[in-house]
Amino acid sequence: MAKTSCEQYYDRVAGKYDDSYLSPYWDFYNAVTWHNLKRFLPRLAGLRVLDIGGGTGLWALKLAKSGFEVTVADISQKMLDKAKDKAAQAGFGSKISFLKSDICDLSSFAPDSFDLVLAQGDPLSCCADARQAVKEVHRVLKPKGFFIASVDNKFGGMRVFVNQGAIDELEQFVKTGKTNWFTKNEAEQYPITYFTPDGLRKLFAQGGFEMLSLIGKVVLPLASGSEILKDKNMFDRLLKLELKLHAEETLLGGAGHLEITGRKI
Repeated sequence: MAKTSCEQYYDRVAGKYDDSYLSPYWDFYNAVTWHNLKRFLPRLAGLRVLDIGGGTGLWALKLAKSGFEVTVADISQKMLDKAKDKAAQAGFGSKISFLKSDICDLSSFAPDSFDLVLAQGDPLSCCADARQAVKEVHRVLKPKGFFIASVDNKFGGMRVFVNQGAIDELEQFVKTGKTNWFTKNEAEQYPITYFTPDGLRKLFAQGGFEMLSLIGKVVLPLASGSEILKDKNMFDRLLKLELKLHAEETLLGGAGHLEITGRKI
């Protein structure tokens, strides 16, 4: 079967993917994510977690170290291979399982299989059908299980078009909330769906989830090259402030991503 544009892109960049996120900004972003995840982690070690769109295994390794049984699923085999190597090097090669899978088709997993499903790295935005994806996650989650997903934020995404002076594209984006991944290779320009807070709430409600939390990541006006984050004291102070602010409804629009937590009804 021919590779999708999304699979082709991530297969190509898998070997250098982690290097793209070696900066204080992404350390800050990941600290925000981990803080939010810990709020909803099951309290008993050994419970099952599905990390869908798990990429090179960043969150899988953290969860395995915390005592959970983790399955990493991703559309890219080369990203999974990278995750396997990292797990083996960290001594968790036998404690994390890996499966090539699309979030829209989790048929490899039985119903009610997992206590928690993660979808970091925006697989709901990158997939072909977000409604189908949420339906699949609902099926494989145990009753009252948690689903925590990060998506691209429509309001935050408008900055890209404004900065490029691409007003025609901006007008179309505002109308549809859709664009293609920003890469030069047309064969890798897979479709992306950006969500508003209300649209994300509706997606989860229609998919059978009770919404527990909605945050922006990140709401503070920090650029990817923010020098201030190199200072540990400033990093910690800003993180404390971010955690106080990122659930404020009026601030969600400024975030690059939204993160929603739902519980299976």
